[in-house]
Amino acid sequence: MYIVRLKFRQTSERGFLVTLAHHQQQLEIEGFLPALPEALRSAFEQWQSAYRQLEDVRSCISPKPGFRLTPKSMAIGSNTEYANAVKIHLDRWLNEAHSDWQPIRDGLISLANHLHQTEVQLIVDTQDIDLRRLPWQEWDLLEKYYSNSEVALCTAKTQYGAIARIHPHLNYPKPRILVVVGRSNGINTQSDLEVIKNLADRGAEAICLLQPNLKELCEALWDKQGYHIFVFTGHSGSLPDGKIGWIEVNDRESLSIEEFRDALKEAINKGLQLAIFNSCDGLGLADRLAQLDLPQSIVMREPVPDEVAVEFLKHFFQEFVNNQSLFAAVQKAKKRLEPFRSSYPGAVWLPTICIQPAVRSLTWQGIFDRDSKSIAGTASKLIKKVGVILIASLLSFAIGLTTNLMEPPVSSATNYPAKIKSIDAIPEGTWQYSGSTTWEPIREQLERKIKRDRLKFQPIYMRHPTLPSGSRTGIKMLLDGEISFAQSSRPISDREYDLAAQRGVKLQQVPVAIDGIAVVVRPDLKLAGLTIQQLQAIYTGKIKNWSQVGGPDLEIIPYSRSTESGTTEFFQENILEERNFGNNVIFVADRSEALLKVSDPNKTGGIYFASVAEIVGHCEVKPLPISRRHGSVFINLARREGNSPEKCNRHTDRIDFAVLQNGEYPLARRLFVIIEHNNPMDEQAGQTYAKLLLTNEGQQAIEKAGFLPLRSF
Repeated sequence: MYIVRLKFRQTSERGFLVTLAHHQQQLEIEGFLPALPEALRSAFEQWQSAYRQLEDVRSCISPKPGFRLTPKSMAIGSNTEYANAVKIHLDRWLNEAHSDWQPIRDGLISLANHLHQTEVQLIVDTQDIDLRRLPWQEWDLLEKYYSNSEVALCTAKTQYGAIARIHPHLNYPKPRILVVVGRSNGINTQSDLEVIKNLADRGAEAICLLQPNLKELCEALWDKQGYHIFVFTGHSGSLPDGKIGWIEVNDRESLSIEEFRDALKEAINKGLQLAIFNSCDGLGLADRLAQLDLPQSIVMREPVPDEVAVEFLKHFFQEFVNNQSLFAAVQKAKKRLEPFRSSYPGAVWLPTICIQPAVRSLTWQGIFDRDSKSIAGTASKLIKKVGVILIASLLSFAIGLTTNLMEPPVSSATNYPAKIKSIDAIPEGTWQYSGSTTWEPIREQLERKIKRDRLKFQPIYMRHPTLPSGSRTGIKMLLDGEISFAQSSRPISDREYDLAAQRGVKLQQVPVAIDGIAVVVRPDLKLAGLTIQQLQAIYTGKIKNWSQVGGPDLEIIPYSRSTESGTTEFFQENILEERNFGNNVIFVADRSEALLKVSDPNKTGGIYFASVAEIVGHCEVKPLPISRRHGSVFINLARREGNSPEKCNRHTDRIDFAVLQNGEYPLARRLFVIIEHNNPMDEQAGQTYAKLLLTNEGQQAIEKAGFLPLRSF
């Protein structure tokens, strides 16, 4: 399955900066979508109001204690007309000929044409509640080009390109389901229970709680066996902002997720993979569940009539137990709701998948028989199936669009010049830039080629007079107008996008290479390797001795560069999951200081992380093998030929590019050229620099510098 994400960032009242990203981290296109039109907002509110006036819908709405239902009003138009109006205005908004939005539309079409024989997981990533409530699957472009794909909502605010989280797996021989039947006045919960009981024929074990109190619910969730799936049927609801949700477990108790969060967290830690709330408006429930790290959930975006809910659950499990993916099962179950279109216009929009970034779509067999292969490893097979021509073509397409939004897209890999000097319209002059220290080996290689070809385009690296060098500093200097473009070892942050929008500046990031982060220790430290979870625990201060991870009885001394470093920011966001570094972490000025401290024979417990290109050839440290989770294979990113320290040098160290390319090594990221669009001369310089790196010669220089080229050459 391929993952295609549309990430929306509110930049101003004018609209949204949108990123179209392909989950293999090989494609990223940026565009701008004007703000939600008032006509669409009004049409949706009219539909929502009319829909909630339907008797069967109104009977299942459960107000939070202290809130009252809105009195029933006189209908002005038909529900079908309101639902059709939403679709008409949605299409007008997303199909308008806005030049800054066109790259996204064209990118979606281009992807669909290449991936038409592969299941696609479409994710809308936005925190805007109005966008989250829209029926995206009704957009005619998706209906035409992604007719067999389901649209999900992303449930975590995170940078694209984050490392896939490895969630716990419950070791139990068959699917285990906890079913909670809450207050259900006016709801035929018996039909839901029949659907669940029928799963016993497919080897499932279902535990049912009928209108439990809080204590009974918590005790069930703390069950030592754990569960794969949690199903709630009964009354529930969410506040209008979509952030707070509650379930009515019995006639007396209405519970928010916070009131049984520890019990839920325990179930998630044991391997709970999916929660289904076959009940009323559940966006608030999904939001809170994501904060507890639940991988995926299915909720209803509006109150749902009883017969629609039962029919959806029945068809969903019919498809899911036949080993359809979660996405395919939801999509097919929604299509089976077609007979309800006239009775409940818009009801087929309601079942919604909410999923965390980089989570593999679930299957019935995969629930209890997960293999040890990595998510990215599975994805790599799909890459081989489609071929490198797709990746090169899409990257070329992206560069062609973002170079000038009015230029026609580049259509094939042959549009990449082989030679740097063959690029047309290279601007002359000296252009200052700054940013990531990870880029230093690439800078050296590229500048050598520029000087060899005697180009009049002369990029000069500029250090900030007071701040430490790094991605954050480089982007700050770009926003302050001090340089023409920047180099970054992590994506542009939401904070930087917001700051740019406040200044009326548009930023663009062009990916040019893939980097692996190596974790190094002294060569004489005996350790098989570290898991991502162990690495996180070391840098948050939970693990402080090597004996806790299978090493010697020795204090761990973790080192890191400052948070101005893109590598450090990437590590904190993706490995620490935005937790703070522990008090035991020692921050150093640069790589050289870190390597001296780690290799100090008097302090043998040091550990440090850096780009593998910065580590190769440093014989006083060794890279550790890393695994995604406990029990999976440790992967070496760098291999050393021979064991003699005297013979160790840059030429005896080998970076295993294959484990980066196939996704086996978990600490991988992309490198970006950051470009500002508001100054034409600086923009041209930044685009030229990116083009130089994407030529055959540029990609060869990237590989020689110790990084994985983004495309074949």
